Amino acid sequence: MKQSASALVVAAGLLIVNVSGASAADKTCLPIGGEALGQFYNEGKDVVGAMMGTWSSTRGTVKSEKKTATGLSFDMEHVFSTNAGGVVRTKDVAELTPVPGKQDSYMLEVTYTVVESLGNLKGYAGTFNSFGLLKTNTGEGLVRYMGEICK
Repeated sequence: MKQSASALVVAAGLLIVNVSGASAADKTCLPIGGEALGQFYNEGKDVVGAMMGTWSSTRGTVKSEKKTATGLSFDMEHVFSTNAGGVVRTKDVAELTPVPGKQDSYMLEVTYTVVESLGNLKGYAGTFNSFGLLKTNTGEGLVRYMGEICK
């Protein structure tokens, strides 16, 4: 009886390992990458962007702004869409660092965290990043974005 009980425990353990291994192998990831040309408006509180790559367009909102030791930090939200009917909504932190010798120009680094995904991207989550330049006097921004989201 002890031997068959031990065999059952081992078999159950193997089944659990196989099931958990199968779900990790079934993970589907989508590489994210491209460029965006953004334009801030509404006194710098909102941005729209034409995009190339994974996303075809975006709209963002600055929720709060604070000065930091190295420049500025924005808490933001974005909605990104694809030409194939996918949409993700993100909560973001944007770090702006002044470019020496270039008045009103900032190096921009953003971390986007997916909080909702719809359409053919339903179920995807994760983070991706961008970096680029922002001219606050004209509201123009040019960034390169990259990363991966998974479901």
